[in-house]
Amino acid sequence: DDKTVQEVLAKQVDLRKYAAEVESGLRSLEGASIKDYIAESESLAGLHTQIRDCDGVLDSLESMLRSFQGDLASISAQIKFLQDESLSMNVKLRNRKAAEEQLNGFVEKLIVSPELVTNICEAEVNESYLDFVLQLNEKVSFAKTDAAAATAAAGDIAPELEKLRLKAVQKVKDFLLLKIGSLKVKKTNIQILQQNVLLKYARLYRFLVEHAPETAAEVKEVYTTTMSATYQRHIKGYLADCMRLHSEAATKADLVGAEEWGAAASSFAGIFSAKPATARGDAAYKLGERAAVLAALAEPPLIPAVLQQQSKASLHYEEIFRSVATLLMDTASTEHDFMAEFFGETDAFDHIFGKAIFLVMESLEGILISSWDAIGCLLLVRVNAEQRASMAERHQPLLASFFQRVQVLAWSRFKAIMEAHVASLVAFAPKPTAEVHPHYVARRYAELVASLRALRTAAVDATLGSILRALRAEVERLLSGKLATLLSSRKHQAAFLVNNYDVVVTVLAERGARGEDSAHFEQLLDTVKAMFVEEQLAA
Repeated sequence: DDKTVQEVLAKQVDLRKYAAEVESGLRSLEGASIKDYIAESESLAGLHTQIRDCDGVLDSLESMLRSFQGDLASISAQIKFLQDESLSMNVKLRNRKAAEEQLNGFVEKLIVSPELVTNICEAEVNESYLDFVLQLNEKVSFAKTDAAAATAAAGDIAPELEKLRLKAVQKVKDFLLLKIGSLKVKKTNIQILQQNVLLKYARLYRFLVEHAPETAAEVKEVYTTTMSATYQRHIKGYLADCMRLHSEAATKADLVGAEEWGAAASSFAGIFSAKPATARGDAAYKLGERAAVLAALAEPPLIPAVLQQQSKASLHYEEIFRSVATLLMDTASTEHDFMAEFFGETDAFDHIFGKAIFLVMESLEGILISSWDAIGCLLLVRVNAEQRASMAERHQPLLASFFQRVQVLAWSRFKAIMEAHVASLVAFAPKPTAEVHPHYVARRYAELVASLRALRTAAVDATLGSILRALRAEVERLLSGKLATLLSSRKHQAAFLVNNYDVVVTVLAERGARGEDSAHFEQLLDTVKAMFVEEQLAA
């Protein structure tokens, strides 16, 4: 496969001869090489020496590097050791700092400075003293914790804290009782004193609740008793001032069927006279301006001193009740808010207002038991219901039992008065007369029904309707069954009934009180008109 051999074979040369030539050439080259090597032997020897020196240097470098490698390994181990030590020291430092902070906080919360002792014992109770009490409160509360109580430091400081607590409790108690006592002073603005003074020191009371519950209960009891007497005195005085202006709207003599004293009918009155003869008028049956009390429900209480300076100053009882109840509502709302903010509870509310409410109820019962004013009673029912709803809108279910009792009393008396009206009609004893003008009973009835219908509400409509039907039946029976029969002729009887029924229908229409009653009398009126026409034609 050798290329040179292939070329020789291709030329057909003798291989032995060719091999001898090649061998001769190799010997010549070998000899020349030996000569060159001999000629360069010194250079080669120098090179050998240099290489041997380099090997020594390299061995030295290797030894040095190995030494450095060992040193670096040692340094790395030291660095790792130092890193571990550094981490350990950092952990210890953090722990010591945390322990120091906790210890400082513990000492700060527990230790009592001389300044605090001096201020608690000697300083005047004011806004600054409140800060001292709060500091003491924090220390006393902290000393009672399980963590602090288990330490010797807390045991050492506990007697001193107890002395300061007792001193602070006594000073706070004296201060609060002094401020509560000022509420008794006449002409004191209670709300301003509550808002600007007592509420500002509400945290003093909470200090008593937390660290002296019995003292806190004593302060609360004194406040409750004081305010109960104060509100009782205020309501009593206000009610007395208002009652001096009270005027009775109706008496028992103003029952629908009561005899009208001094009535004098004119014998010259026309047969269809529309005006009854009256001696005292019919104001007891008219609502008139008395309805204004319903429009004044949102107004502030009346000021009796101002009213007394006005000419003809007089008040119906529903106006007095509206004003007193408004005062009671406003006072109760303010007191409820104060108690919730100062005491944190309102459980003493009923105790505070019990006597004041009793006075109002006593006055109401005294008026109602002798009242014959049906309009006034129904106005009381309306005023009471509106005020009760007003308190509900304020989301304050206060005075609920008061409103309920007023409702029961006023409504019960109203029904009793209406029964008395009906009884007066049943017992009415007519006197013989030849007059056909409208009877005063018809006018009274019409005015009373118009007034009551104007005051009806959905809550009382059904019961009121039943009462008015009973009254209407007796009026009709009196007019047609008793009074009309006293007249000699059917013509005069018809004229009498026309006049009376017309008065009823007209008054109800004028007062805007059309309804079941007016419809009934309109039907009766049409019937008696037809009867009168027949009698006229037959005459």
